[in-house]
Amino acid sequence: MRRRIGLGIAGVARSVLRVRRTLVESQIAASFPERESEWVKVTARGCYRHFGEELAVLAGGANAIRKALDRIQDPSRAIDDLRAIAGDGGSCVIVTGHLGNWELAGAYVATSGIKVTAVARRQRGTFGRRLHAVREGLGLEIVDHDAGAAPVMRALRSGRCVTLVADQHTRRGAEPLPFLGRPAWTSLGPARLAQAAGVPLVFGALVREGEGYIARWVPVPPAALEDPVTGTREWLSYLERAVQERPEQYFWFHRRWRHTRNVGET
Repeated sequence: MRRRIGLGIAGVARSVLRVRRTLVESQIAASFPERESEWVKVTARGCYRHFGEELAVLAGGANAIRKALDRIQDPSRAIDDLRAIAGDGGSCVIVTGHLGNWELAGAYVATSGIKVTAVARRQRGTFGRRLHAVREGLGLEIVDHDAGAAPVMRALRSGRCVTLVADQHTRRGAEPLPFLGRPAWTSLGPARLAQAAGVPLVFGALVREGEGYIARWVPVPPAALEDPVTGTREWLSYLERAVQERPEQYFWFHRRWRHTRNVGET
């Protein structure tokens, strides 16, 4: 029932309210210039459906999320790789993008026995309060995005893994780096945190696969972290490849290439 409700919301958002439909289609077209317009429209429809379904999972609360966690496929035991990457200290910086279900990814790490501090923007309204409660109920320690580096560094030094979703447009502490063929302003924060704390930087993603999900973790080479720009380029390239594999699961609703004069956004 939740899935049907999510699909219904997605259909209304796209067809009736036309929520950012022009933006979504224009960004997909600019990111995949070799594709025909019909493919762009089909991918855009898939994007609305995907996030309608994932929103329904989150809106279902802790029980729905726990059921979704049971459907995660980890054939290569990626979570064991993550433990090994974190090492004896148990700390690392996990960076991801708005792909698949990033909320569920953090919960998967936390429920696997790894202590997680999630850096997140505080969402407003009833849904925001409910989401915050669900995050905490699943074992995530939440640090507000605007709280600065100090609480994040304390978490890393106390043996926790810090997760960040860092692919949205920002000009603060950021550089315009190549992403899907065009420069996109991207925060250097995750690479700088890993460098300052002397811990690994790992790209992670949890993507939908049929009725379940697949987890992946890719460590950034330590040499790349000697320069935050190089380290950021590295993890961003991992996200880029993941988006190219599953473009309908990327959050095209955000103006990712703002101020880079790519598809006319301002």
